[in-house]
Amino acid sequence: MQMDDDTRDMARRCYGYGRWDAPYWFIGPEQGMAQHENDDLKLRVEAWLHFGGPELCDCHAFHGRIGQKQWHQDTPRLQSTWRPLMLLLMTFLGKRADNDSLRAYQRDRWGRLSGGETCVIELSGLAANNSTVLRERDLFRRERIEVIRQRILVYKPALVVMYGVNEKDHWEQVVGRSFPPGGVLNLGSTIVAFTPHPTSHGLPNAYWIELGEQLRQKANPSQPAQ
Repeated sequence: MQMDDDTRDMARRCYGYGRWDAPYWFIGPEQGMAQHENDDLKLRVEAWLHFGGPELCDCHAFHGRIGQKQWHQDTPRLQSTWRPLMLLLMTFLGKRADNDSLRAYQRDRWGRLSGGETCVIELSGLAANNSTVLRERDLFRRERIEVIRQRILVYKPALVVMYGVNEKDHWEQVVGRSFPPGGVLNLGSTIVAFTPHPTSHGLPNAYWIELGEQLRQKANPSQPAQ
């Protein structure tokens, strides 16, 4: 695939949304794309450059720029990847996790530069509609893994959730060790969880709720289980 300099720069430097100093991180394989984008990266590259080509953008502002306002309107649609991750986070925090609460969190706080508490990033800097779409996913992969690893060590988030079973080797490179059978480990003061992709078939809400409760208990062992 022929790649222009701006797209190549985005592949290297664009990680996703939110703040590096956020306490709760979510790391996936790559951003998805809407069907109407036709797997064309031009609009996303233009939006990224509009915001100055940063490592992290504001999720609300970026999606508004590319015309996908359904995720942040007054009553937003729940995005299929984000919803289970927010369900896990709300459970971890002991907060309400009904759909209306998740919609408000997605609209106002998910991946926000200001007023948010999440870092929502990807292993690849190039979005794709699905994993079969031709992308240079290995481009800058070693560098990006090392950047993510170092940022975790520097910022010491309370929780990091890495999702996508096909990327397990890469997630283990980020943490520098193998995941135990339960998929949860400590990296210093950071709790790290490895999970299937939120859109994997057969994963009910109960999976994310139970994992959130497990992680909350691990973070606060003196708290009684719910």
